Amino acid sequence: MLWAVSSLDRALLYDDALITGLRRELDAFAPFHRSSAGRDMVAELTPVSQLWMGSDFCARYILRQSDHLNSTPAFWTRERSGEEASTWLLFAHKYDYLRALSNRFPAGATRSFCVPEAVVGDAPRAERILFLLAAALMESFGIRVQVSDDPVYDTVEGFVLDPGQRAIVANWLGADGIWNVDTTDSAPTVREYTDVIEYAHSHSVISSHTPGNRLQALADYLSVEWSWLVSRCAQVGAYGFGGLASPSSRLLSTAGVDRACRFLGQAGSSGR
Repeated sequence: MLWAVSSLDRALLYDDALITGLRRELDAFAPFHRSSAGRDMVAELTPVSQLWMGSDFCARYILRQSDHLNSTPAFWTRERSGEEASTWLLFAHKYDYLRALSNRFPAGATRSFCVPEAVVGDAPRAERILFLLAAALMESFGIRVQVSDDPVYDTVEGFVLDPGQRAIVANWLGADGIWNVDTTDSAPTVREYTDVIEYAHSHSVISSHTPGNRLQALADYLSVEWSWLVSRCAQVGAYGFGGLASPSSRLLSTAGVDRACRFLGQAGSSGR
């Protein structure tokens, strides 16, 4: 986690003034129903800052479009590595985004990932822990996490499904540009995304009725020792991660790390 804070903080601090100006320019895309932005538009930014720009735009797009959802949504998320998942823990807008969605949809939302066994096997232990913490953060907001291990779904773009109605596509990872967003009610497209979510639900490798059991199953899948993780998270949650590594960038926050650690510590100790 320390290296994640350091690498993100350094890049975002370096680009802070550029990010402010470019964000203002790229906000011209905000009113559009469908948009994408090429990397040439942010070529001056570091790769980390480009990721931040894409993530921030997609989060705001989803929040705007979620006003029109008729049902509790199901989310499909592209992150599969700890490095990618660390953005959930440290990007300040990600925490605000999860909190806003939790207030809007207090129960029943799901968020699905695809993490094939080959990806787990190649990932360093630190990255596997980061992914687990990101899942804990989502569970702490009442979002049920599902994990598919089928590599067939490895390249599915990020989307939000309004069951039987529409799909919000919002992708900033693995895309040609820094983001690609769209909202569609095309029946074949909605059906395709529905099939993806239904498969993740019925074949989740961490399927269980309680958040604690799902997180423990995820720890087993990621080969992270559960008892050690719970103990360490309880310690960090009580102390506060900011006391260990406090980012200087205004775009980062340790609130997500603290919440995830506290939730994991409580879930493990209570056995829920």
